[in-house]
Amino acid sequence: MKLDPITEEELWRSVVVYFVSFLIVGTLDYEGYVSVGGFETFIWAFVLTAVHFVFMVRYRKKENLTNPSISYIIDHLLHPEKPEGKNGMHPESGQNFRLILTILTLAYLIYRYAV
Repeated sequence: MKLDPITEEELWRSVVVYFVSFLIVGTLDYEGYVSVGGFETFIWAFVLTAVHFVFMVRYRKKENLTNPSISYIIDHLLHPEKPEGKNGMHPESGQNFRLILTILTLAYLIYRYAV
């Protein structure tokens, strides 16, 4: 089975994301923020990795990003005024991203200080 380069790169990146997700879920369980068993930690890490993999593959294919550098991808996500190639980003999508990021940050701060 032949995979396209974007899917293959993200599949290899997912190996690292899985271990980082496992450490994050394990730390949250150890500190008492979430209550998961031993085997459920592996499952939650896999779910987080799968979500990351699907998001990154779809985004990179939609925007036609061939550079696998994560810093380049994040820079492209945060700076919509520099579209790559023929695919242009809608000008309002950057504002929507900032609005969603602001709402999520506020929700996290409210949750963090309420607990």
